[in-house]
Amino acid sequence: MIIREKNVQQRRRITAVRHKPTLAVILSVALVASGLVAGNQITRTQSEGIGPVSVLNQSESFGSGTNVIVDDPAIRAQGEGDGPRTVKEFQRNDPFSMFALTWQGDKDVTAFVRAEQADGSWSQWYDMDPQTPDENRAGNTNGTELIFLGQTNKIQVSTHNVELFDGIAADEAGQEIPQTGAEVGPEATSGEAAADTVAPAQGADGTGVTGGLAPLPTNYGDIQPVAEASDGLDAVFIDGNADAGVGGVDLMADTDGMPKVVSRASWGANEALRCSTPTIDDRVSAITIHHTAGSNDYTPAESAAQVRGIYTYHAKNLGWCDVGYQSLVDKYGTIYEGRYGGMTKAVQGAHAGGFNQNTWAISMMGNYSAVAPSDATINAVGELAGWRAKVAGFDPRGTDTHYSEGTSYSKFPRGAEVQLPNIFAHRDVGLTECPGNTGYAQMDRIRTIAAAKYASLQSGNPGGTGNPGGTGNPGGTGGTTTPAPQPEAPSSEDPADSTKVLASLLTGGSSGGSQLLNGANNEQILSGIGSIAAIAIAAALSQGSIGGSLGNINGVPILENLKLKDIVPVVNTVINLSGDNKYSRAWNDLNRVLGPVLGTATGGETTVGYTSEKNSEVSYVPFENGIIVSSPEAGTHGLWGAIGDAWTQQGADLGPLGLPLNSEYQAGDRIRVDFQGGAITYNPASGETNIELN
Repeated sequence: MIIREKNVQQRRRITAVRHKPTLAVILSVALVASGLVAGNQITRTQSEGIGPVSVLNQSESFGSGTNVIVDDPAIRAQGEGDGPRTVKEFQRNDPFSMFALTWQGDKDVTAFVRAEQADGSWSQWYDMDPQTPDENRAGNTNGTELIFLGQTNKIQVSTHNVELFDGIAADEAGQEIPQTGAEVGPEATSGEAAADTVAPAQGADGTGVTGGLAPLPTNYGDIQPVAEASDGLDAVFIDGNADAGVGGVDLMADTDGMPKVVSRASWGANEALRCSTPTIDDRVSAITIHHTAGSNDYTPAESAAQVRGIYTYHAKNLGWCDVGYQSLVDKYGTIYEGRYGGMTKAVQGAHAGGFNQNTWAISMMGNYSAVAPSDATINAVGELAGWRAKVAGFDPRGTDTHYSEGTSYSKFPRGAEVQLPNIFAHRDVGLTECPGNTGYAQMDRIRTIAAAKYASLQSGNPGGTGNPGGTGNPGGTGGTTTPAPQPEAPSSEDPADSTKVLASLLTGGSSGGSQLLNGANNEQILSGIGSIAAIAIAAALSQGSIGGSLGNINGVPILENLKLKDIVPVVNTVINLSGDNKYSRAWNDLNRVLGPVLGTATGGETTVGYTSEKNSEVSYVPFENGIIVSSPEAGTHGLWGAIGDAWTQQGADLGPLGLPLNSEYQAGDRIRVDFQGGAITYNPASGETNIELN
């Protein structure tokens, strides 16, 4: 079955990012996104919607997949017994990025999925939890969560309690295996009988079988002690069309402090998918925090694509008529409008079976079982929750009594009286781990941010709390904090002099630092400055993490809370480190001598506009744990750790040190990096960092 919604209007695409973007534009976006614009009032803005976006939605019978043996320790541990497991493999002509299983009626399905990546390797296995059904739509399809995998053409699915062996067995090359020397039916369930057969040879990736044996007898009795027919179980393949991008960000309120939200029109919702009018409850009395599922490795464009995919899956495949959540927040802090009906209305969702009435959902996009949500995500979730609590009139730190509506996915039987925090996690009421262990650990922080936002709005300040979201998505933000008026910072009528202004603020003493950090004219100070320092400061300001006055290291003024990690990617396309370029050579040299100190690249090469007598051109590539920075005069070198932080704090490329002339090396009991204007040393024993100027 193939379903592809038609795009009835011409959609607008995001223009590809150039290698040498104009930093004035980038900083303007970052500053506007963080709310750092002078004034006391948020003005309503309108943005162009991109119209209904075409979404790939294909499905086929789960039994039609190919049976393949996988000898993978990660998946062995998921079943009873030990040894290779038989999994289903699906290869599609059309690339897809999201996957789910659906079925009719009650099935006890446990499943894990992994995807083949561009280089031929396999991703990790992702747990496919059951999706909480919409109890208001009896008889509709049930299914797993929709798992984001990144774009792929091939996946493997490991299941429990599902009969796999009504398909064709295959070896690692996908060739049909003659079913000789082994039974292929459910009667061959003896582990002892399986042990008498010849063990299949494994391919390099742990898959496949040779020697003419079907995969069933390996250890079928151990790994499939209870089997159900796979009849009625469907594999669903979805791609939300990342190329379509996203429209502008709508500020969907005037002066009440509502965070900026990407509206349904802006993320490309096809309203023809909705099959009913929304149910409006009498009030919202609590907010439920969720996460989605699958890989956390996605771009801003893939964020919008995921929202479209989740909407399509919930509305069409599960029959819910709309997306289950009232709102979603990506790892960049961008907020997306979810279920249709209005963000200020008590629209009933389908997100926490048994507790959907009078609750409002915020779902963090990603899997936060082991990886912590980003600060941008938490700040955006907290600000949104605080605003929604103010609209509804309940205390974000309070508790209330709720009565369970039942369902098999709820912890509480129908009618049970349950005391819950006014901002609670899905796992507090459902048989689920959502929003993951690391997400759950952030619940108190979310409530704290929400309470600050609520109190700010109660006092009549629509600007909020200073906890805005991220700047990863053009225009995207988790908050619209507008600073209160402060003493005016120095400015210059000549835009070219703005570099000198920022440099003086970075190195000119605590009063200048105070003006930079707290002034109302940050946009005037920073816009147009093409420098690594400006990118770091704008990102840190947008995260609310740069507060405080200037400190010093060995007499050199520093911004103490600025870190190397604040130098964020500007070019989202990750650089190819397997090629022959100055960055790949520097990265490979570091790996060979010192090991993987930088980690993997998180973006592409950005060339900034700032030049000086020291450097005619400055460019950089960000990494998980540091940066590689380059100029014709200084060469191409990596920075990380305490020395990298100290370099950033003294003004990065605008500071007196300039750019590095080498990478770390041992100098007595210290580690040292030489710079154009001096050196930074670090003592591992004491943790002391020193800056030495020439």
